[in-house]
Amino acid sequence: MRHLSIGAALLAGLWAGSAPAGPALTIRDAWIPEAPPTARVQAAYMALANDGSAALVVVGARSPDFAKVEMHRTVQAQGTARMEVQPGLRVEPGTTLVLAPGGTHLMLVEPKRRLVAGDRVDIELWLEDGSPVGTVAEVRSGAPPSAGHEHHHH
Repeated sequence: MRHLSIGAALLAGLWAGSAPAGPALTIRDAWIPEAPPTARVQAAYMALANDGSAALVVVGARSPDFAKVEMHRTVQAQGTARMEVQPGLRVEPGTTLVLAPGGTHLMLVEPKRRLVAGDRVDIELWLEDGSPVGTVAEVRSGAPPSAGHEHHHH
C-alpha cells in the first residue's frame, strides 16, 4: 500500500507540473477616477505585470458597467493631447506596463450606471491567446484630472 501512495503522489506531482499555467499577467492597483454624472466616457488605470518568460499582448477588454472598453494612448502633438486607439498593449517578460493619466489607459465608453467613489467595477482583459484576465477597479474621488480627454480617433 505504501508504494501505491508514493506512486500516486509522484504521478500527481508530474501531472500538476505539466498542467498549463494560467496567464502570467498580473493586474495591480486598478482604479477609475470619479466623473461627473453626465460623463459619457471615463478612464481606467492599472499596472499590468508580466511575470512570465514570453511577451503578452492584451488585445481587448470589457466591463459589464460600460457599453464598450477601448485601449487608448495619449499623444502630444502641436501642444494638444489627443487619444489614439491601440489595437494591443504589449507587455514584455519581466516588465510592468503602467496605464496612467496622460499615457496609455482604458477608455470606458457609455457607463450603464452612475459610479461614485468607493464603487467597484469588474474589468476583463483578453490576451492574444484568448485567455481572460480579470480585475476589479475601485472608483476614486480626488484623482488627478485626466490629460485632455478630447477624443480625436485616428
